[in-house]
Amino acid sequence: MFNLNNKGQSLVLFVILFPIFILVMAMVYDIGNFYYEKERLDNVNYMTIEYGLDEIENINESDLIDLIVRNTSNLSDISVLIDDDVITIRLGINAKGIFSTILNFDSISISSEYKGSIINDEKIIERVK
Repeated sequence: MFNLNNKGQSLVLFVILFPIFILVMAMVYDIGNFYYEKERLDNVNYMTIEYGLDEIENINESDLIDLIVRNTSNLSDISVLIDDDVITIRLGINAKGIFSTILNFDSISISSEYKGSIINDEKIIERVK
């Protein structure tokens, strides 16, 4: 019967699907990067509060801020409060992803806030938000 030439179909399919694949991969990268930054802030926050609770009698806010600044970079917000043996720390960062850089969007604000205290000789560290 008829002999159709189908050689160009896979190329057309590749040209259509490849940009979609690249966009999906960039979105996965951005989401993973934002999740990583959030976890990094949470870890620094948690460890700083844990150290502060160990040294609660000998430490002040500026010592904790120095500890945070030495262990992190690109912070946009640092707030440390020690009040009645309760330590509250809020950290924030402005993260830019692939889409926000290419499309000139504002950066995404990521924050972490923890509160820690010692009750009955036990450290209680909890996320505020």
